[in-house]
Parts: sequence; structure tokens; C-alpha cells
Amino acid sequence: MKHFISKILTLCLLCFWVGCEDDKNTTPPNGNEQPTPEPTPEVVYPMFEQFGFAANDNVAILSSDVECSIADNVVSFATVIKTLKPVIPGVELIPTFKVEDGCEVFVGEQLQESGKSRQDFSGKVEYRVVDNQGNQSIYTVALTFDYTGIPIVAISTENGAAITSKEDWIKATFALMGGADFDNIETMDIEIAGRGNSTWRYAKKPYKLKFSAKTEVLGMPKHKRWVLLANYIDKSLLRNDLAFYLGKKSSLAWTPRGYHVELILNGEHKGNYYLCEQIKLDENRVNITELGSEEQTNITGGYLLEMDTYEADDDETPFQSKHKVNTEVGDRNINIKIKEPEREDLTTQQFDYIVGYFHAFEDALYGENWLDETVGYKSYIDLTSFIDIYLISELIYHWEWRHPKSSYMYKDRDGKLCFGPMWDYDWKTFTVKSGWYCKDYLWYPRLFTDPEFVAQLKARWAVLYPEFQTAVGYLNNKRSQLLESAEKNFAIWGEKVNGTNGEDNINFKEASNRLTTNFIARLEWLNAEIAAL
Repeated sequence: MKHFISKILTLCLLCFWVGCEDDKNTTPPNGNEQPTPEPTPEVVYPMFEQFGFAANDNVAILSSDVECSIADNVVSFATVIKTLKPVIPGVELIPTFKVEDGCEVFVGEQLQESGKSRQDFSGKVEYRVVDNQGNQSIYTVALTFDYTGIPIVAISTENGAAITSKEDWIKATFALMGGADFDNIETMDIEIAGRGNSTWRYAKKPYKLKFSAKTEVLGMPKHKRWVLLANYIDKSLLRNDLAFYLGKKSSLAWTPRGYHVELILNGEHKGNYYLCEQIKLDENRVNITELGSEEQTNITGGYLLEMDTYEADDDETPFQSKHKVNTEVGDRNINIKIKEPEREDLTTQQFDYIVGYFHAFEDALYGENWLDETVGYKSYIDLTSFIDIYLISELIYHWEWRHPKSSYMYKDRDGKLCFGPMWDYDWKTFTVKSGWYCKDYLWYPRLFTDPEFVAQLKARWAVLYPEFQTAVGYLNNKRSQLLESAEKNFAIWGEKVNGTNGEDNINFKEASNRLTTNFIARLEWLNAEIAAL
């Protein structure tokens, strides 16, 4: 058992014996004789014969019984504890105990029943064992918690099966200890599989989760689909979270919500993960019309598209952009996957419509009448979403955006093409303080030649800039919250990651401070440069 698990719950019971009054000497019958004193009977003080915690009595906390041994007035665990849902401060537990017949157990003046009486063990608890003669022993119960302060997720796969595939789902159970801020989730059935492209190749694996029923998780709206991002190459652990924070300050219709958690997988602590919403069409996520295969009359939406240079030109990539654009890997036609509806669910009419609409946007953008309000590019795209996601990408120095990888667009019924939602920000982001980075990629070299586009971009920045400034305070709070969790995470995975973000020789404090410094510098640089456009 890993260090984290073995230290989650440590119990010590110290027994302090309480003596009785000495018997008084009897008066001798005369002044000359001293009677032989009668031996004082030895008082056998009552004691715990057994003390522990039964899993059946603490189903929200423990997956196995906690057995204790008692010797030399000290009670300790006889076996290593394996907890399904680790104990955190403030959690109430029900102990089981055994005493001799005729003895009673009290906390204060409150009578205690084994397997029934609940106690808050976030502080020391004094137990008093009293026999029918009034003799008593006092035990001080102290639990030491190894708790980082963030929620704990515990997942156990069926028969402890290893997760080795991104395609094959494995049956598992899921439980969550929300701590002071969130509701707990009792054990429930899920399925789990791997996820990611390059991230799946790293030692610390990311995962996707499929719940048996729509469930609210950490205050996020109900859904069946969730992801656990590993943030393996991000020494700050904050890149995805900060990017999503900025997205929520923008006009983008939806940005994934998420929280840092401790992950315990099959009884083994796997470190700090980011539990967040998966991109899906849903009223609480990408809220657009869901287009069924039976829909033949109104096929204008909704479609969720993904641009990713990883995808080959095959059935997984239904089409490409009509015009070549500048990307990280040179001028090329962009691979575009239709994420929803899935390819096999699309009718020929639906497929032809969305491909035709995207190509019509490109033709309008690069055509002679591209600035015309009626037939030009603005008639095809939601300009504000194209501006906001560009500004965020430029601000955070988003290398994958200009590739593009994991970049999304969607089109609602009777609506325009929108850029978003945001995704995937652990690679090289927040590493550079100055210099244009995204301005000359994708469709933006053309867009920046439109004076109206530039004017709207400057107007949007004036609104977003003070909102983005609030991220500094957010970062400071997050760094404090994650300090202990980060220490344990890198004790598991090592201080050296892969060098992508230039953080191999620095620790969490240094990495998170550098991220904050770079963000502030780039925010101010971009503010000055946009003003000069």
C-alpha cells in the first residue's frame, strides 16, 4: 500500500489508569499490639478488549474493517487499512468495541453503544470505560489525518482489472468524498477507459468515465460523462484550470467546469487529477439542438465539429477544409471530424449540409465579396466567439490552437458557426511573456485585414481585460489550496516530467509562481499591443 493510503487513518488509544483511594488503617485494639494488615484487594480496572471500525457501519467511508490490537495500554492497527473512501477531517465514524460484562462506555456523560454511537474524530475524543463498582479507565482516541484539503475520488475496477485501452470500457465503482464544500457520492457503478492522444503515452494516465446514471459531481450539473485529466506534463497543475477560468469570463456559451481531486485507483493513490466535464451536446454543456437521424426536413443544426491534425483522412475524419491555411505544420487543409452526431448516425443529407456550410464559409471569407454583410463571411460565423477564443488563445500562448489540435466548433439549428468550446491547455501554454503567437494562423491573417473585425476585437478586449485581471487572485488562492496535494503528487510521479513546459528542474511552488508571472506579463503586453492596432 502506498504511503498516502497507509497514512490516511492512524489511530492511537492511550490508556490512563485512574487510581482509587487508599484503604484507611484500622485502629489497633490496644496500644501494645499492631495487627497484621489485611492485603488490599487488587483493583482490576475496566478496559477495552477490542476497538476498531467496521466497514458495514461506515459504508460511506471504509471498504474494509479496521482491526486494532491492544498491548501496553496502546491500541494500534493490526493490519494495513485499505479504504475505499478515505477519511477526512470532520467525518463522523461509528466505532465497534468490546468490554467485559457489566461495563459501560461513555463519552462525557453520553452512553456509547458499539456499532451504533457516532463520533466526530476530527479532534481527540475521550472514552470512559466504567465497571459496576465504579472503577474506570479513560482512553483518549486521536485520529491523525493525511488529507490534502481537496476532494477525494476512489475508483475500483471489477476484479482490480488494469485500464489499458482507450476503446475498451471496464466496469468499476466510483465514490467521492467532497470535504467541506461538496456533497459526498456513495458507491455507484461506472465504466472507465483511457483517453487522450499524446497524454495517454505518459506514465500518469488520463481517464474517461461513464456513470450508470446522470449524476451531479462536485456541484457540477448532472451528466453521465466525465473525464479525469492527469496534467502530467504541467508542473503547476493549473494550466487547464486557468484557461477554463478565462473562458468562463468570456462570451463563450459554455466552458468545461472542473475541480482538482485526489485519485485513488484500486486502493492506490495516483496523485492530483482534474475532474471535469466532457464535451458533449447537452442542455448543461454545449446546449444546441440534438439532431437525430430521423430529422430530414430541418438539418441546419446541431453539429459539433473537432479539428485535429492527429486524425487521418479516413472515416474518422469525414472532411477537410476547402482552403489551405497556415498551421503549425505548414499550409494545409484542416482535418475536421463530426463529433456529434456520430458519423454512422448521419444521413447523407445531414453530412452534405454541414460540409457544404463549412466550405461556403471559407469561400465567402476568401471571395471577392468577403466584407459584404449579406453574403460575406460574417453571414456564416458568430464573430464574437471567433474573437473571444482567439484572444484567450493569444493570451495564454496556445500552441495547440494553431496546429490545430482538440479545437472545436459547433452549429445550432438555424444558427451560425461558433468557435468553441475550449479544450486541452497543458502543452506549452503560459510559457512566453511577449510576441504575437496566434495572429498569423488559421483564418486570422485574413480576418485581421478587415477593419471591422479589428475594431470589434479591440472592443471585446476592453471588456475582457479587467475580467482577465481577476485571474491573478484566483491563481494565488489555487496555489495555496494545492500545495500539499502537489507535494504528494510529485512524490509519486517524480519531479522530472518531460521538459515540454521547461519545468523539469523546478518544484510546484516555482512552477506555479512562474506561470503567474508569465501570465501577468503577457496580459500587460497584449493590452498594450491591442491598443496599438
